[in-house]
Amino acid sequence: MPAHPRRGGEQRLPAGGPKDRDGDGVLDNADKCPDQPEDKDGFEDEDGCPDLDNDLDGIVDGTDKCPNEPGPLQNLGCPIVDKDGDGLNDDKDKCPDEPEDKDGYQDDDGCPDLDNDSDGVPDAQDKCPNESGPQENGGCPDPDRDGDGVVDRLDACPDDPGVKEERGCAKQYKMVIVKKDRIEIKKQILFGTGSAKIIGKQSTTILDEVAQALKDAPWIRKMRIEGHTDSMGNDTANLKLSQKRADAVMAQLLKRGIDPGRMEAVGFGETKPVAPNNTKAGRALNRRTEFNVIRQ
Repeated sequence: MPAHPRRGGEQRLPAGGPKDRDGDGVLDNADKCPDQPEDKDGFEDEDGCPDLDNDLDGIVDGTDKCPNEPGPLQNLGCPIVDKDGDGLNDDKDKCPDEPEDKDGYQDDDGCPDLDNDSDGVPDAQDKCPNESGPQENGGCPDPDRDGDGVVDRLDACPDDPGVKEERGCAKQYKMVIVKKDRIEIKKQILFGTGSAKIIGKQSTTILDEVAQALKDAPWIRKMRIEGHTDSMGNDTANLKLSQKRADAVMAQLLKRGIDPGRMEAVGFGETKPVAPNNTKAGRALNRRTEFNVIRQ
């Protein structure tokens, strides 16, 4: 007997013929799930079983943007793409076609950093890949032992501060010598007897050169002007006199354009002799002004 069409176009199976209980078009004798209709989504439709999660990624096909490709929920069921295989998903990878070099420097952007410190020396050849330095020094920063701003590699006097014009050596002056811990004066600044008044052309020349030396040596960040006396007279009076003389020297350097923040004046009186006070020559040596570097 021919099959009679049902309403809606469905085929009515002939009585006594093969059964299709769930009406999914797969006969019961071939239907692995005869009581559950196949979902007809183009995925394994011939077995008669509904496949609610084709790719078995835990996201039902109705909400899965990629139902036939497994992917995490945060990516709506679609696979995460990482074309360059660097472990960073393409949607977060600024360089999706170039793998990150994983050297601990900006590894989260997905881009290889072949010269971390941008010094022109590739990291593969750079002995200090995260500190910029010239190629001549293997990509490492140039040391400057004496702190004069001239790197050791170019410094003719690497252990003694100097100036660039002298290849890192101290600039030569007539009356002063610049050393790492002090500005040494070849002769003494002269004062009136028992006075803080500076006298003599020699003193003027020394002050001019000390001021110029400070301008030429910016590495000297702080200098202490020290006033010293011999032991003749009253201890307290000598201490006050030495302070006044140190203050007078500082005032002259201020007039010559030296920043007050780079100087301090301290009087020590007779407390720091450099020679015995029982001779005229010794006392003359003890009456002195010193310029000591206290901060570089």
